[in-house]
Amino acid sequence: MTVTAPDVSVWWYPAAVTGAALARLRLTDGDVDAAAVAASVPAAGQMVNQYLDRDPADAFTEATAPPDLVDCVAQVVDALYRRKDNPAADVTGAMLGAWQPTAIDPLADVRRILDRYRTRRGVG
Repeated sequence: MTVTAPDVSVWWYPAAVTGAALARLRLTDGDVDAAAVAASVPAAGQMVNQYLDRDPADAFTEATAPPDLVDCVAQVVDALYRRKDNPAADVTGAMLGAWQPTAIDPLADVRRILDRYRTRRGVG
C-alpha cells in the first residue's frame, strides 16, 4: 500500500482571507495587529489543509476552492488571533467564573464544514 503525502498547496486566497479575518475581528489594514493577522493566514490554511487530508492529485486551486472553505480559513485565523496571548485558556469559562485551563482547538468551530470535503481518513 502506498501512502501519499497530504496536499500542502496554497488554494485559499491569502489576500481575501486576510481581509475577511480583519473584518471579522473589526480591524483595519492599518491596525497594529494587522500584520499578525496576515502572518497567521498561512498557518491557518495549512491547518485546514492537514485536516482535509486531500490527495495532491485532488487538490483545490484558488479557482476551484469552495467559498465556504475559504471562509473556514478566515475563521481559523480569527481563532488563532483571539487566543494568541493565552492559547490554553478557555475565555468563555473565565468570564463565567469557571476558568479551567483547557486545550483549545482552532478548528473546532469549522470541523463540521470541513468534514464534507475530506477525502481520506488516515491509515488505521
